[in-house]
Amino acid sequence: MKLIEDWFLNIQSGFIPKLSIVGILAVARLLGLLQPMEWKVWDVIMRGRPAEIPDQRITIVTITEDDIQQSLNYPIPDHALAELIEVIQTYDPRVIGLDIFRNFPVGEGYEMLAETFASSENLIGINKVTGKSVAAPKSLPLERVGFADIVADADGIIRRSILGGPDSEGKFQYSFAVRVSEAYLAQEDFFLENGIHDSRTMRFGDAEVPRFHSSTGGYAWTNDAGIQTLLHFRAGKTPFATVTYGDLLADNVAPDVLRDRVVLVGYQAESAKDLVTVAALPGVNPSEVPGIVLQAHAISQIVSATLDNRAFLRTLPSSVEYILLVLAGSVGLSLAASRLKPYMHTLVVIIGSGGLGLIFYAAILTGWWLPLVPVGAAFAVTAVVMYPVYQMQAQLESELGQREQLINWTFGTIHNGPLQTLARLLKEWPDNSHTPDYEKNELKELNIELRALYDMMRQEMLMPEGQLALSQQRVINLDMPLIELLDEVYRTTARRRQDFFGGLLHITDFQDIEDSFLAPRQKRELGRFLEEALLNVCKYATGTTRLKITCRPEGSDNIIRVVDNGQGNAVSSDREGYGTQQAKQLARKLGGKFNRSAVIPKGTQCELRWPINKQRWPSWASLRWFKPRTLII
Repeated sequence: MKLIEDWFLNIQSGFIPKLSIVGILAVARLLGLLQPMEWKVWDVIMRGRPAEIPDQRITIVTITEDDIQQSLNYPIPDHALAELIEVIQTYDPRVIGLDIFRNFPVGEGYEMLAETFASSENLIGINKVTGKSVAAPKSLPLERVGFADIVADADGIIRRSILGGPDSEGKFQYSFAVRVSEAYLAQEDFFLENGIHDSRTMRFGDAEVPRFHSSTGGYAWTNDAGIQTLLHFRAGKTPFATVTYGDLLADNVAPDVLRDRVVLVGYQAESAKDLVTVAALPGVNPSEVPGIVLQAHAISQIVSATLDNRAFLRTLPSSVEYILLVLAGSVGLSLAASRLKPYMHTLVVIIGSGGLGLIFYAAILTGWWLPLVPVGAAFAVTAVVMYPVYQMQAQLESELGQREQLINWTFGTIHNGPLQTLARLLKEWPDNSHTPDYEKNELKELNIELRALYDMMRQEMLMPEGQLALSQQRVINLDMPLIELLDEVYRTTARRRQDFFGGLLHITDFQDIEDSFLAPRQKRELGRFLEEALLNVCKYATGTTRLKITCRPEGSDNIIRVVDNGQGNAVSSDREGYGTQQAKQLARKLGGKFNRSAVIPKGTQCELRWPINKQRWPSWASLRWFKPRTLII
């Protein structure tokens, strides 16, 4: 409930701008910067699935390196290949898929092989239609040929299956996996048709193949030519029964292993170089597997979806994925703003991230690839990165609350004490008093200033960091150049005490001061220093007729100097006042010095100087112009 309240509160307090992290993640995903990470996470989750029951409809006959070395050559001769097919036919398979190119005669027995191809109506062969094309065996009709082309991702790993597409002449061709699946499913009364929800894809019965698009799942700007789909590898170490060429010819294979099944024939030998890289199967990953194994997974995906309702891999629409991204970021921000203790916040982030992982893992098991990486990152990164920001904000609010309480208490004390005494004195002031009227007027002015002090202090306390209140009516921004700020402080203070400063000779020397390294807080303190120095002249420098204010660089330092010619007593005092303490503290922060000294023959000089810090690289913020001037008023 607290998180929900914080969520609505954040909406009202500039919550949307704080979703910039989510915006960065969304743009990164759109540009494909998250694609490699999404692939890796996808591979890990696919490998972590529980093993499935082996597909009883598919058996792989492999020609191994031992077979090649002991009884065959590479490539397998025509007569040996024909003999292998005839032996397989004796087991009465439903479909034979030959994943071996045979576009030219190899050794002896070409006519024998051609006759075997022609007479084996359940035999499907392969060709290659992209890149350097490879023709199909001439004795196989077109409807019994499918291309064996594969499509790899940018990291060289196979995660997709291409089911159909145009050849170099623009004619639409079907893949080997589709042709084998079509032949097998036809005997179950399921036939290849166009999709219902997507007319450009394929379906068998109600099993409609979800078509891959350039931005499907974790992909971005990917070539989606032809009809492609995500490859839903069958989980488990032994998803298919496998026998070798040698075992088959030696009659060491049980009849049920081949009868009424899809029997796929291909190489499993390094010399054949028919290997592809996958990362979704148990074992060492990424690993190389024979091309015939990849074809078995592609065929199993189609057949199992049609007959067993095994899910194809699907993804959410891109718009929904980005909505999830924003929601995850919103929850992360709400968690960051909930003001939990650090250990509790960390625990909730860990539990939340783990919960997202479990949800997405469960989704994979049901055939849905959800955007775990961007959504998980939006939640965790916003929750972690924004947490100290909100903590700092909470601390600032607490400090402001304490300051406001202190101001209220201070004003209450002043109001119930000195202000009441002052009000009583003014009320009881006799009309026939011999005391000069200006003293009564000063008491009235003091009464007004003390009462205005409360509002002014609250105003400055609650205003933004980048502002300075010189009076109730005059508030200036601290992003202006320092020299302009000091000039404004001088003029405002002089107007405020026009009764004193109006009759003096003013000599001012204001020149541009390097301030690019100063924080707004330091600029505020420098303004307050000049204000305090001017007001001290009013308080202590009796008989003053001339005032000189200097704000400019001098040698390697910047200086703020106020010099009067009055009879001051501040220099000889052994006790440091609050203003002196503040000035010395400011000087230490700036690495400079504060000095108050007597001027001969009379007067007082109040000076703050600090070194000119030169930046290594010029800052555009420092390229501001203030026309130097020397004025005599």
